Amino acid sequence: MSHLDLVTLLVDDLDRTKAFYIDLLGFEEVPEFSRGSSFSWLRSKKRSASIALFNAAEKAGRPTVAHIPNESGGVMLGFEVEDADAVYQEWKARGDIPLRTDVFDMGKGRTFGSMDPSGNFIQVFDVYPHFREIQRRIGMD
Repeated sequence: MSHLDLVTLLVDDLDRTKAFYIDLLGFEEVPEFSRGSSFSWLRSKKRSASIALFNAAEKAGRPTVAHIPNESGGVMLGFEVEDADAVYQEWKARGDIPLRTDVFDMGKGRTFGSMDPSGNFIQVFDVYPHFREIQRRIGMD
């Protein structure tokens, strides 16, 4: 089982885009999961899916976003699962799902990149227990 937890947007102006979502749509930044001018995690005050803003100029070295073309609108849907390694192995065994990356450690959990049948970019991830506890403590569960 999974749930849509994160929509990643590759943006040219992180500060301006962040202000748009905060000032006009009522999101709030989660400092515990943000990284200065390269990555900002925003969550809805109503606790729906979160939005991650990723500085498009820095995407080259990040496996799940590195090869997302700007023409796609720079959007990637993120689905949280219990065990990203197990899901990766299941999808790989099927042989009919385009896997964009191997599974790897993203620092706060494990993740891999894929695509749906229509070519939409997908990230599947889990969260390490320590960071899951931080999410609970700050009301992100």
